[in-house]
Amino acid sequence: MSKYLRVATQIKDEQLFIQALQEVCQELGIEYESGEGLALYGWQGRRRPETAEYVIRRHHVGRSANDMGFHRLPDGSIEAIISEYDQGSRGKQVLNQVMQRYALNAVTKAARAKGLTVTSQKSQSGEIRLQLQAYR
Repeated sequence: MSKYLRVATQIKDEQLFIQALQEVCQELGIEYESGEGLALYGWQGRRRPETAEYVIRRHHVGRSANDMGFHRLPDGSIEAIISEYDQGSRGKQVLNQVMQRYALNAVTKAARAKGLTVTSQKSQSGEIRLQLQAYR
């Protein structure tokens, strides 16, 4: 049984996180569940003691994957819960994409609040370049 790791994130705005999770899941053609205290399951379908408010079920992550989750901490920030096994597989890729999209959404929100527009370009390697400009 693979151990779950709790990964600290810089996610402070839950609404921006939900937007990022929805966008990434839509792009990948996968689903997530949301609710209070959703149980996580390991690759053999066994219930684990870890719970989360947002869960991507293992069949969306990979063949021998475990569920991955996102848990709301008392201070309102979000931590990722991902198994050691999935750290080296598609689970890590999904996590990275959610984190990257959250950062993009946060920068865009902050830029708009300051009267700037944001344009982005995604390279073939997946890197996103942003350009901020004042409204004209």
